[in-house]
Amino acid sequence: MVVSEARDPAAIALRPTAEADLDFVLALERDPENTPFIGQWSRDEHLDAIARADREHWILLDDAGLPIGYLIALDLRPARCGVYVKRIVAARKSGGVGRAAMRRFAAHAFGKLGAPHLWLNVHQENLPGQRCYLAIGFEPWKDDEEVLARHDRAAGNTSREHAIAMVLRREKLA
Repeated sequence: MVVSEARDPAAIALRPTAEADLDFVLALERDPENTPFIGQWSRDEHLDAIARADREHWILLDDAGLPIGYLIALDLRPARCGVYVKRIVAARKSGGVGRAAMRRFAAHAFGKLGAPHLWLNVHQENLPGQRCYLAIGFEPWKDDEEVLARHDRAAGNTSREHAIAMVLRREKLA
């Protein structure tokens, strides 16, 4: 898979994922560099997420408008559980793409969606991901376990065995 090199991570844009983007999304999802850290969905599961009003499915674009990653989020505000970032994948690692895309998405979640907080789970072994999220302003989950369990149920998470929950509040966005 040939992927564009983002020349200016600050210029990263997001656009809604279209069905035509799914070969790109599925290839990234199944890339051996990514599979230890993210789940794999079928084309139909991605199509369902694209179609649902309570899902956010975005393509990350470089400064030339070429796809360089994707992001999936669940709008859990009706359950009082904020917005959950289910998956974010950048084709090229350590170039600032994930950080820029997450900042762009957080601005959307806090602005247009009015989310009280944004949260995610990151694998314990994914140290670059943890550093990225900390740099943006995410913090390890400090609310009580009952609140975290309610959030996990709303997101459909069934295991916390290898994951660290992290939360970003509007005032902490770096």
